[in-house]
Amino acid sequence: MSHPPRTGDAMALRCLFVVQGEGRGHLTQAMALRRMLRDAGHRVAGVVVGKSDDQAVPAFFRAAFEAPVTDVESPGFVSDDADRSVRPWATLRRALGRTLTYWRSLSALDAAIKRHDPDVVVNFFEPLMGLHAVTHSPSVPVVAVAHQYMFLHPAYRFPSGRRDKRWAARAFARLTACGASRRLALSLYPAPDRSQDDLAVLPPLLRPGVFRQPQDRTEPFILVYILNSGYADEVIRWHEQNPTVPLHCFWDRPDAAPVEAYDETLTFHQLDDEKFLRLMARCRGFVSTAGFESIAEAMYLGTPVQVVPVEGHYEQRCNAVDAVRAGAGVRSTQFDIGHLRAALDRGSTPEARFQAWVRQGRRRFVRELEAAARRPVAGALGPRVAERILEAA
Repeated sequence: MSHPPRTGDAMALRCLFVVQGEGRGHLTQAMALRRMLRDAGHRVAGVVVGKSDDQAVPAFFRAAFEAPVTDVESPGFVSDDADRSVRPWATLRRALGRTLTYWRSLSALDAAIKRHDPDVVVNFFEPLMGLHAVTHSPSVPVVAVAHQYMFLHPAYRFPSGRRDKRWAARAFARLTACGASRRLALSLYPAPDRSQDDLAVLPPLLRPGVFRQPQDRTEPFILVYILNSGYADEVIRWHEQNPTVPLHCFWDRPDAAPVEAYDETLTFHQLDDEKFLRLMARCRGFVSTAGFESIAEAMYLGTPVQVVPVEGHYEQRCNAVDAVRAGAGVRSTQFDIGHLRAALDRGSTPEARFQAWVRQGRRRFVRELEAAARRPVAGALGPRVAERILEAA
């Protein structure tokens, strides 16, 4: 049953986070919002991470929360054998073949909501939370947080062509936000709120560690981040043609050592939260698969970016186009790091303007959650939920 928000301590809220574990972006957003809530006197009572069966919840994420962090199996992308590109049909077949597993995950998610009895659930783009609203009658206010909700904003510019992909991206965004009383669209630039759609535009959620980095040091190396470890071959190929350019490359290869020196000027690192930020603050430029959070962190630190969308990953293609529009740097289809020179030659990114935009968000996020906790729960979604999800783009 739903309950009124708790009183005392200026209406201190008890929150449950539900987080998509694909990549690192939504995880770092949750870490950032947890700090904002704590500073405002609120508390995260529990965290549920949706992940595929071959993923692990990173240790740095678990360490960031005093609350218990549990995980459930959730749909995720299937990569090709080289771990480079996304295979859409294999992804769909795998999801359909694991329906019973996902139903058990929904039951575990429902049990977590009942166990923690939160005032508000914050959903970081985890599709199970949207499905939960369809299969279970919502009993707690939900706020959905992700940059993908900008797909639903008329100011967002999609890549040209592939209307089918655009339609699918928008439909999936609507699915994840099913049952949410408010959708917070994270954006690299300001845009008007859409109150008629319960959509608010807010700046990126950056980890506290970003704000602690010195911004007065630049060293000659280039930082690289690859979401799919199969891109390492491209990085090595470019490096062997340009051996005098120092590269530090972060990847997520399960069997790799924490640090692997390929030679004197190329080093591979396993994902390490603090080390990654330290190197980003000091590097000359940043080359990355097109994850929203890494782009935003680089923009805040004034680091020019080259973004390389993962093959077959339409959302990453959208992120790359959006990053160039925001002035972050350049985009390319391969890890040919020579393209970064164009961004370096152009000079600094719109650092001061972006930093001011990010600072605006600190109080707004907390206010949005406090307001959501006071709103009545929407209740059953009704028979037209599928029609709303599949609404034409």
